[in-house]
Amino acid sequence: MKLIVVLSIAEYMEQVTKLLHEAGVKRFSSVDITGYKKRNGLSSLNWFGYTSEDAKTNSVMLFSFAPEEITDNVVRAINECNDESKDPFPVHAFVLSVDNFSKFI
Repeated sequence: MKLIVVLSIAEYMEQVTKLLHEAGVKRFSSVDITGYKKRNGLSSLNWFGYTSEDAKTNSVMLFSFAPEEITDNVVRAINECNDESKDPFPVHAFVLSVDNFSKFI
């Protein structure tokens, strides 16, 4: 079991939702968040774009528990989407291993 977490600007919520569905994610949760970034001239991970010195961005965090093959599909699809769009606000994803969890009824 894996936990997939996806971060995106709020305007891309519908596109990201479609991407998750096409990758095999059947259920997910979302949380509205605000991304902050202050550029300091150093290279960064670029989580919230790169076009301004001070960035405050309305964003969303989507997360789901899924088998590894599905989380791999999500990451692959996000990478392909970002490569094609060259958008200054790319979608980001990361996967965490779930070592233990409560039993489902």
